[in-house]
Amino acid sequence: MAASNPAETYERYMVPPLFAPSARRLVDAAAPRPGERVLDVGCGTGVVAREVSRRLGADVTVVGLDASPGMLEVARAESARAALPIQWREGRAESLPFPDGAFDLVVCQFALMFFADRSAALGEMRRALAPGGRVAIHVFQGIGRHPFYQSLDRAIERRLGDSGVGAIFSVGDADMLRGLLGAAGFAGIEIDAHAVTARFPDPDGFLDGEIDVDTAAIPAMQSLDAGARAALVSAIRGEMAAPLAEVTGDGHVVLPFHTHVARAARPAAA
Repeated sequence: MAASNPAETYERYMVPPLFAPSARRLVDAAAPRPGERVLDVGCGTGVVAREVSRRLGADVTVVGLDASPGMLEVARAESARAALPIQWREGRAESLPFPDGAFDLVVCQFALMFFADRSAALGEMRRALAPGGRVAIHVFQGIGRHPFYQSLDRAIERRLGDSGVGAIFSVGDADMLRGLLGAAGFAGIEIDAHAVTARFPDPDGFLDGEIDVDTAAIPAMQSLDAGARAALVSAIRGEMAAPLAEVTGDGHVVLPFHTHVARAARPAAA
C-alpha cells in the first residue's frame, strides 16, 4: 500500500473517533439479517461494510462500492487484515454496476451529500434493491448544529470567496432527506436524530487537515503557488485559533456531531 495514499490517514485518524461509532449506529438501525445481500454505497475505507461482516460473518454477503481507488485500496487491506469476506467494487452511486434487485439491504454513511446527483443515486439504490428491500442512510445534520464548522466555513469563505465545508452538512434537513427518499420511490420512511462526540488527537494537525480537505476543490486555492497557499492556510489557522481552543481539551479536539439516520423500503409490489 502506497504510503502517500491519503485514504490511509482517513482510516487512521477519522474512522476510530467518528466513523466507526457512527457505523455501529447505522448498522443497528439497518438491522441486517442472516442470508441477506448487503451493499455499502460510497463505502470509503469500508468501515460500515466491515461492521456488517463482523456481525453476521459468512451468513451475509457484503459488497462495498466507492468511486475512489485509493479508498478501495485501504478497504481491501483492512478487510483482508480482519479476514472479512467482503467484495469491493469501483463505481459511481449514480450508475450502480449491479442488476435490478441484486440486494436486500443498501447502507450509505456520510456519502449522499457528495454524490453529483443525489436523486439519481437514490433511484439507483432503489433499483438495486429487491422488492421489500431496505435502505439505511446516515447524514450529518445542518451546519447550524456544528458551530466549529460554521466558524471554519466563514474563515475560508472570507479569504477564498468559497468554501467546501457546507457540503458536508448539505443534506442536514430531515424534511429534505425525506423528500429525496420519497421522490426516489421509497416508502415507510423513518428518520431519527442521533449524536456522537468524537475526540481527535493532535489539534493543530486536525485543523490543518480540515483546511486542506475543505479548500482542495476551490479554484482560487488551486491557482496559488506554494508560498501563497502556505500564507493563506496560516491566516485561516490564525482566525481559527479561538474556535479551536474552545473545543480542545487534554490534547484532543472534542466535537459533538449531530446526525440523522433514515430508514426506508422499496415497496414489495414495486
